[in-house]
Amino acid sequence: MSESRDPSWIHLLDDVIGIAVIVVALVAVLELTFSFTYALEIFLIGLVAMGVAWIVWSVYIMHSHTYARIFMFVTGVALIVIALMEFLFISLPPNLLIIYPAIAMLLVGLSRIVLGVVLGELPLWIQMLQVLAGILTLNLAAFVFIFPGINFSTMLILLVISLLTNGLVRLIVGRTDIKVQRIQSRGDTVSSEQTSDPMESD
Repeated sequence: MSESRDPSWIHLLDDVIGIAVIVVALVAVLELTFSFTYALEIFLIGLVAMGVAWIVWSVYIMHSHTYARIFMFVTGVALIVIALMEFLFISLPPNLLIIYPAIAMLLVGLSRIVLGVVLGELPLWIQMLQVLAGILTLNLAAFVFIFPGINFSTMLILLVISLLTNGLVRLIVGRTDIKVQRIQSRGDTVSSEQTSDPMESD
């Protein structure tokens, strides 16, 4: 796939995943009135979508930040693995089922903060949005561990709110030209290096 065609499909993927995560979060809240297990399963679908998005970002966007790229990739894989393991062991007690999605959202929160801090090329308002979303996600996920006495439905609602927040942020970021600028700047750097080589050889 050519570099010039990368931005359009990444934009589209961010839009689709952002909308899907928002819809999943809303459906999970509605389903929670009927069944905690079904609501959790719906939440896990959103978790898988987030994992795919992080992997795509790590492969196609984070070219100049190696450690951040690795962290994003590991986070994406971890989200997918956690979601799949939850599906396989959905019959476990709720107090065990809620822990691993909370850990997954902690990773998402950290990833958001990493994006906001490391990618200095981003507009300031996007950086602030990423950091604030990361902090909110961390806090909501941490409540599961800080207040273990609250009921499981409330815990899941906190995680769903954090998922909804990340879906909105992804949708907003997907509607900007950030990734186009990132990929184009990378291509410009490569082309400038190629044009400078003959001059150096002379």
